[in-house]
Parts: sequence; structure tokens; C-alpha cells
Amino acid sequence: MDDYAKCFQYNPKRTDALMKHGIHFFDHSVLTTAIQDFTAVIKEDPSNAQARLYRGRAYAKQQQYRNAIQDLAAAVHLDPSCWLAFYYRGCILRQIDPKRAVQDFSVSVLINDTQENFSSFLHRGILYSEQCQWSLAICDFESVLALDSSVIFAYLNIGLILLLHLDQYYEAIRQFTNAIEIDPLNARAYVCRAQAYHKIHNLPNAVKDINRAIHLYPNKSQLCMLRGQYLMELKKYELASLCIHQLAEMNEESFTTQPVQQALIQSFCQNHNKAIECLREATATQPEPPMFVILGKIQMKAKKTKDALRSFKKAMKLLMTSAKILPNTFEAAEMYYLTGLCYVEQKCLLRARDAFSMAIRLHSSYPDAFYQRGLCRMQLGQAKCIRDFNRALALCPSHFQAYMTLAAYYGSKGRYSKAILNCNEAIKILPNSVRAYFYRGTLKYQNKIFKAAIEDLSKSIDLNKTCILAYYNRAVCYHQTKDFRKALKDYGILLLLELSKEIAFKVLINRGLLYMELGDYANACEDFKEATLLSPDDSQIFQALGICYHRLHEFEEAVRSFDQVLKLDPVSVDAYVGRGYLYMENGCEAGCKQAQKDFLRAIHLNPKCIKARICLGYNLQALGKLQRAWNQFTVAICIDPKCRAAYDGRASVCLQMGETFAAFQDTNAALKLTTTAPLLTNRGVINQLMGYLPCAMKDYQQAISVDPNYALAYFNAANIYFHNRQFSQAYCYYSKVLQLDPRNESAVMNRAITNTLLNNIEEAKEDFEKAICLCPFSAAVYFNRANFYNGLKQYELAEKDISTALSIQPNDALMYKFRADIRGKLGFNKEAVEDYKQAISIQEQIDSM
Repeated sequence: MDDYAKCFQYNPKRTDALMKHGIHFFDHSVLTTAIQDFTAVIKEDPSNAQARLYRGRAYAKQQQYRNAIQDLAAAVHLDPSCWLAFYYRGCILRQIDPKRAVQDFSVSVLINDTQENFSSFLHRGILYSEQCQWSLAICDFESVLALDSSVIFAYLNIGLILLLHLDQYYEAIRQFTNAIEIDPLNARAYVCRAQAYHKIHNLPNAVKDINRAIHLYPNKSQLCMLRGQYLMELKKYELASLCIHQLAEMNEESFTTQPVQQALIQSFCQNHNKAIECLREATATQPEPPMFVILGKIQMKAKKTKDALRSFKKAMKLLMTSAKILPNTFEAAEMYYLTGLCYVEQKCLLRARDAFSMAIRLHSSYPDAFYQRGLCRMQLGQAKCIRDFNRALALCPSHFQAYMTLAAYYGSKGRYSKAILNCNEAIKILPNSVRAYFYRGTLKYQNKIFKAAIEDLSKSIDLNKTCILAYYNRAVCYHQTKDFRKALKDYGILLLLELSKEIAFKVLINRGLLYMELGDYANACEDFKEATLLSPDDSQIFQALGICYHRLHEFEEAVRSFDQVLKLDPVSVDAYVGRGYLYMENGCEAGCKQAQKDFLRAIHLNPKCIKARICLGYNLQALGKLQRAWNQFTVAICIDPKCRAAYDGRASVCLQMGETFAAFQDTNAALKLTTTAPLLTNRGVINQLMGYLPCAMKDYQQAISVDPNYALAYFNAANIYFHNRQFSQAYCYYSKVLQLDPRNESAVMNRAITNTLLNNIEEAKEDFEKAICLCPFSAAVYFNRANFYNGLKQYELAEKDISTALSIQPNDALMYKFRADIRGKLGFNKEAVEDYKQAISIQEQIDSM
């Protein structure tokens, strides 16, 4: 170094020697000597940009920023491609002129964007972060990593931007993980990743990372506090309490001198009694209003509302002026507000309302006081509560609770649209509020807007996958919109969750009813049986169970269910009617009599029960007591002149009694109430009986237009076509009947006869075979096939079928005569004569009766 100095001394033109001399001392932080050397160089060579650069850097290290900026500006002027000059000037200007600093860093990276200049990207990224230009900052930090992937600071900064400002928590975790992989001993990276895990509610991993950070820095109180917070949220209260105790031990002296902090820590650990004791000692030596307020708040947490009230009153007394008046300050208003909350806890709503009113009088811009007073007034049934909620919102437009309470108020009054509008405002404030979406969905359900309700309830579920009520209400909405598959899916999910007994019961009942609506009585039965275990004294469940067993044709189980209903509720009319209907369906005479007893009991319990009277009417009709049946149907009509079933029943009785016109009138009366295919078909039958075939055909055709799948209308229309010898039309209609009801033996036999008359021999054979398969003990089928074979001159087959028919129905004179004719054709004259004699004998017996 001495040689460089002597060289310059002997030859002042050798500035390069002095530059090396100055750089050496600059590198060794001998800044004064370095500055002297660089100054001498500049004096000798004013255009030396490098000397300006180094002197500027030396001035910056000595915090002579003005001189430094001047030299760096000169260096830039002398050498516009000097990227280091732009970089260092940018570093100096970061605090005083961030805009110019960004420009300098930008020019520096334009000149040199290699790994050598990654610091310019880094510093510019920091400036962009300070200016809240997050995307630009991330781009610069990513550029740093592209140049040097080992720069932990860049990973951390990207992660912090994503975590704190862009809410991209998973990407932030990835960045912090990259930093940890490079430096596993970086405590800051662990702390940042823990906070990111906390944001996504992954508390176990958050605790693990905080534990690692504490292992690296065991005396950092902030880390211990964070660990305690996360453990509290994990509901590991003992471990959280241990953290707070450890925190207190770290700085024991400071806590003893700060009783408020000590009390808050004890309160945080749920040690309210210790916190209260600590503050009482403090208030004994330092009786100040804030102390008593904090004491009162902790007593409120400890559910010691009476003690809290006393503490607030002491605070008010201390705060009063000499004139015994509280000042119009927020501090005084808060005391009354907290007093009001205590009265609310004690259910003293009038006192609470007055306390909140006093808080408002002392501080008129107190939104929470208005809100709480509104709640009190709402519970007291005072309409003025709306004013308070509106005033709270005027003072604090982001008061979420006020909007939600207004929604609840309007919802309770049935003003669902207005309630929904308030929920909309609440969602604007908290876009991810499960409660807001859930309640809005419920309101939309009440307002019959089922699809919109489903959207809101689905959003609630997306935000909270275990929101039981959201699944339940969505299932109900799907049920209403007839989307049964999705409703069943939601009910199924609910039953997999941990439900209260009450909700589980409702879910089983609703799903059972849904299965009934789908006609799946087996599954409905299982749900109702499960529901009976949860509520064994609910007669309605056994009623539903009885109906399911009835549909499943399990007669004994159905009767047992209705018996259980009557055991639980001996005056259940529906149970008597249901059981009676079962006995009646059983078919035997004893069953019909038992059914009659049940129907009579139901009528005795409720003389206006139309269902019981109609069932009794059909029961009496089945027993042949037509006049009494007619009376029951008539009484039902008197009770409810618009009861279609009563008119239909009375029409059937009238028809059976031979009162065709009366039956026609009753059927017309039923049709005036409702137009159905069975009623139109019944009227067609009556018209047919009265000989009005065109009118009958018109009724059958109308029945078909009302319900194109009603087989009986086609069958009766086909019979009229057959009667009118319109065999082609008859054939088409019989075929339609069999398409709708393939096991209708009458339609098969009639089509066989029609095919015979149309000379469709093969089809006729097939139909007769099918008819015999469906009804192997029908004499009429064998008789008609015998006729068919007779027409084909296949007498042996005809004789065989007519003999089978006679074995089924032996006292039929016409069939004996027909067999005699066939046997005569076969040459069996002796047997034919015997058949003729038998036919004459049967006919004489009939005539003599």
C-alpha cells in the first residue's frame, strides 16, 4: 500500500495507484483515509466515475448522505452505465424519496440484470411492498430467486405478502417451506409458516412450527404467547395455561409491577378467580375507574354479574364530578353499557334498557349501546327496537350483528323479503359468514324461493362442511323442489354426523316421508322404526309405520302398529280408520265385521270424520247392507258437499241397488268437483247400462284424454267397439289395455275372441293360451276356446276344452248342449244324447225355481 502511495506521490498522473490504495482502505473500513484518496483522485481526474462511486459509498457509510448522493449523481452523470451508482443512490433514497429510489433500482437492473445485481431487485421489491404494490413486489422477489435461489429473505417476503395481503395461504406456506429447506434454523420462517397454518385452521401444524421456533429461541415471550393462543383454539386449555405460566416466569418482575397484565393473563387461562383477586389487590392500592372496569369485565366472564355490577358502580362513583354528575365521555358511557349487559344476563330487561339509554345519553355516537337497547326492546315486544337498530347502523354501517338482528326481527313478523335484504347487507360486511348465508337461505325457503334458498344453504355448507342445520334445511328444500335424490343424499350425510337426538329424530321422519312419497315403503319403514327408538311415545310414527306395513302387504305388522297407536292415543280416529281398512282388505267376513267396529268407534270419537264414514259405507256395501251404506255416503255429503269420494261411493251403491239414474246424478256431481279418468269411466259404465252407448263411448274417450294410461277406459271402449262389431278398433284398444296391464285376463280373452272374428287364427291361439296361463280355472276361457276350435272344425280339441269348462262349472245347461253338439259331430251319439238330457234337466230345474 505504501508503494501505491509513493507511486502517486512521485507521479500524480498515476491515479490508478491511488485508487487501489483508497479501495484497500475502503474495504477495511478506514473510511477517512479512503475518502482522502478518492478526493485526491477526483482532484487530479474530475471525470473519474469510479472514484466518485467509491467516495459516495464511503460518505454513505459515514451517514453523510447529502455528500454521498452528490458523488453518486456525479458518477451516474460521468458513466450512465454504472449500475452500482444507481443501486447505492437508490439505497440512500429509500426512506426520503421512495419514488426516485424505485427509478434508480429500475435503471440499475436495466443495465445489469445478472446475479451480480440481485440486490437491486430485492430492494425494489421491498419498496413496492411498502407502497402496497403487491404483484410488482412479488415479481421482483421472484426475480431475486431466479438469480439466486438461496436468498431466504425473498421467500419470506413473498410468503408474507401472500399471507397478510392476498389471502393466498397455501401458496404462502409453500414459500415459507422453501425458506426452511434452505435454512432449517431460521426461526422467522417457522413463525411465519405457523401463522399461515393458523389462517387455514390447520392448528396442529401451526403448533408444531411454533414449537420449532421456541426450540431455536426459548426465551422469546412472543413465541410462547402465540403457542398458547393456538393451543387455546385447539381446546387444549391445560397446555395453553402452561404457556401463559411460562410467559409469566420469563419476566416475573414485570408482571408483578403490572397487575392489569397479570390479571388478563390469568383470565386468558380461565383462572378468573385469581385474576379477580389480583385486580382487587390492585384496586385497594390504586382505586382508579379503569381498574374497576377491567375488574368488572373479568367478573362478567366469570359469570359473577352481581359483583361486576358493584365494580362498575364503584367506577362510576370515582368518575363523578364534584356535582355528582358523570362527564359526557365514552369512558362513562361504557360503564353504563357494561352495566346494561349485566342486567341482560340477569334477565332484567327494563333495567338493561335504561342502562343502555343512559350510555347513549352520555355518548350519543355509541352504536353498540343502540344495538343492545334495540335487542332489549325487541325482547320486550316494543316496536321502537327498529329505530335503535337503524341508529346503530347509521353510526356504524358495518355493524354485522345489527343487520342480522333486523333480519331476525322481520323474519319473525313474516316480512321475509325485507329480512333477506338485511341479510344481503350483512353478507357484504362478512362475505364468508356461515350464519348470514344460512339464515338468508332459511328466509328464502320461508318465502318459497326454493332454488335460491338451496344456493345460500350450499354456500353455508361450502364454508362449514359440518353445518348440520344447513344440510337439514337444504334437504327440505330439495324435497320441496322434488329433487329427491339430492334430498336423500343430504339426509344421509346428516345421519353420518354427530346429531342431537331431536335433529336425528326429525331427519329420520323427513326421510321416511320422502321414501313414502317415492313409493319406497321398505326404506320408509326402516326409518320410522329407527325413529320409534328415539321417541317411543310418539303415536304419529306408529301411524306412519302402520301405513308402510299396509303398503308392503304385511298385514299382521300393520295391525300391530295401529294397535300401538291406540295404546298410546286411545282416541286416535286415524288409527281406527287405518286398522279398519286393513281388516276390510283382509277379505273375510270376520275381518269386515271387525273393520265395521273400528269405523264405528272412529265415528263415535268424531262424528264429522268423512274418511271413517266413507270407509264404513264401503264396508256395509261389501256386507250387502246397501241402504245403510247409502246412508253413510249421504251423511258424508251433508258434512262436506264437495267430497268427491262420497259421491263416487254413493253412486256405486245406487248402481248396485238398480238406481241407475241416481248413480248417474252422483257421478255427475263428483265430476263437477273434479274431472278424473276413473270418474269418467264410471259414468261411461252407467251410460252403457242405460243403453246410451254413444254417450258411454264419449265418456271413455274423455277419460283416455285425461289419463292416457288408464287401462279400464280403453277396455270398456273396446267392449263397445266389439258390441258394435267394429272389431279392428276393438282389437287396437284391447292391445292398448294389455300394453298398460299385461296381466288383464279379461282383455286377453276378449282379444282372442276378436282375433277369432277377424280370422287372425294364430294370434287368437296365442291369446287363448295366454288367457289360460293367467286364469287356469276360468270356465269362460275354456268355453270360448272350445267355440274357437269348433269353428276351425277341430272337434277333438273343442270337446276337450268344453269338458274342462264343465269340470270347473258343472251346472251350466248351455255348455252341456254345446258339448252334445260337438260329440254329435264326432259321432259319439250316445254321449251326445246324455249331454242333451243333462242340459234339459238343468234348464228345467232353473225354470222351476
